[in-house]
Amino acid sequence: MVVLRPQSEFGHAPPPQTPNSIITNIPTWDVAKAFRDGDPSPLSRIVHLYPRFLPMQFAAQLGQAITKHLGVQGKAALIYLNPDMWPHTRRHIALESRGPHRMDVDNVSLRVVDVAGHRVYAVLYDPKHTFGVILSWSSPGLGISIRGSEELLRGVDGMKEVVFEGDNDLPPPTWTPESSAHQGLRKRINELLHRSPIDADKVKCTPDDVFLYPTGMAAIYHTTNLLMDHRPGTIVVLGVVFHNTHHHLIEECPYGLKHFGLVDDEGIDCFENWLATEKQAVRPVSYAFVEIPGNPNLDTPDLVRLKSLSEQYGFVVVVDDTVSGFANVDVLAQSDILVTSLTKSFSGQANVMGGSVVLNPLSPHYAALVPLVKSKHHNELFASDAAVLLANSHDFLQRTRILNRNAAAIAAFLHDVRSLPDSPIAKVQYPTLLPTKPKYDAVMRPCTPELPDPGYGCLLTVEFDCLEATVAFYDRCGFYPSPHLGGYVTLVFAYNMAVFSKRPEERDHMRELGVKEEGLRISAGLESEEDLIDTLRDALDAAIQAKKDIASKE
Repeated sequence: MVVLRPQSEFGHAPPPQTPNSIITNIPTWDVAKAFRDGDPSPLSRIVHLYPRFLPMQFAAQLGQAITKHLGVQGKAALIYLNPDMWPHTRRHIALESRGPHRMDVDNVSLRVVDVAGHRVYAVLYDPKHTFGVILSWSSPGLGISIRGSEELLRGVDGMKEVVFEGDNDLPPPTWTPESSAHQGLRKRINELLHRSPIDADKVKCTPDDVFLYPTGMAAIYHTTNLLMDHRPGTIVVLGVVFHNTHHHLIEECPYGLKHFGLVDDEGIDCFENWLATEKQAVRPVSYAFVEIPGNPNLDTPDLVRLKSLSEQYGFVVVVDDTVSGFANVDVLAQSDILVTSLTKSFSGQANVMGGSVVLNPLSPHYAALVPLVKSKHHNELFASDAAVLLANSHDFLQRTRILNRNAAAIAAFLHDVRSLPDSPIAKVQYPTLLPTKPKYDAVMRPCTPELPDPGYGCLLTVEFDCLEATVAFYDRCGFYPSPHLGGYVTLVFAYNMAVFSKRPEERDHMRELGVKEEGLRISAGLESEEDLIDTLRDALDAAIQAKKDIASKE
């Protein structure tokens, strides 16, 4: 029997550790809760962390070098290539939804410097305001990358400040140059979209239809803002989607947001009835955003029906296939715009960030979207990051097969445990175990020699029947307690508690949709199936004992 245990200290990545590692080891429920509540004390011990949460490693060092050059030591800095992040930050920090972390716009300032051939925009603030400003770094995903920062640090001796008069006179951006790796990535993504299609006549994209971004959230940020300008109207979110996407869209909906949390047939019926009402009232719908499958409850909507509704009512369909992945599903035909976080299983090595947008040439919106996207798109993905993404993707199909196998095995094992005496498990959420499985199967790619068993992705959620069992399992489980998915090691994270339970009204809403604090999100890695099951058995012993302890006190 082999019970896995993290092979790194608190706040450090699993081996091999590099400055670019984006998985961490932040054990215990109480630490995850401290992060949720804005307690800064654990941050001092963090060496590796998902880079959209905070500037890490060389990105933090670059910020320090810039504040030193500007003579404002003691200030913290968020570094961007995109000047739009300045008005975004000022608006974001003053939102009422920031609650106790809400800031005055005068609490931040902007300085601009040229360094190593790049113009960067430094948003400066007092570190005591970190939890008020940091979501402006996290949700758009446009902060400078670790590798990009490393490149710029080599040129800090030649850094020069660029003086400007005011917010209406910001120095124009220089962006960052593309490389052969960018074109290689576009070709790679295009090849994967054409690999084993359900219907080859419905997949007509070319590499020119693929647009690259520094993160998956950056792809979403740029796409959704562009659609708001192009097609003003209500935003629709179908199902439960990634929390940064969820919160970003809530803040970027000047014409309102409608959330249909349930995506079974009845839920889509409600959506269709609402569309008819909106059309009759002459209230435009801009776009509908959906994930396949949803994160973290793994439900799958009827994408074929959704696309039909979009053509009937004229709205744009944005599909995020990050959790399932290019290898498992063929959903371009059901999308007007396909967005993907390349950071996850496409890369698989948890050492680089990236995102992509693919426009569907068969979409009725294609003719309008192509020139619009091309006019707005500027390269913010550093060549060094593009090269690593491309290199990491070479074994994407092989890794996908293992991730599918391990996640399915974990889900099946935990599902079977439900029927045992004293079982602490209430539910397992994975596409194979949910009523919406036929909707996923409808878009699954056919088998091929290089991937003979396309499947349901790496992600699942296990829900316990009491919070005490959840905490006991989490604190005992030998998987890395870390946010992320699609990496090379198996992860467990108190995702539902950490991202959806701070505000009571959001917590209660999510509970109604099956996203409960008692649920833990698991992302399968590349370990042996036997070791994963042994590790689960060990953690379940703790959860079972916790449940017995409660019963003995009653």
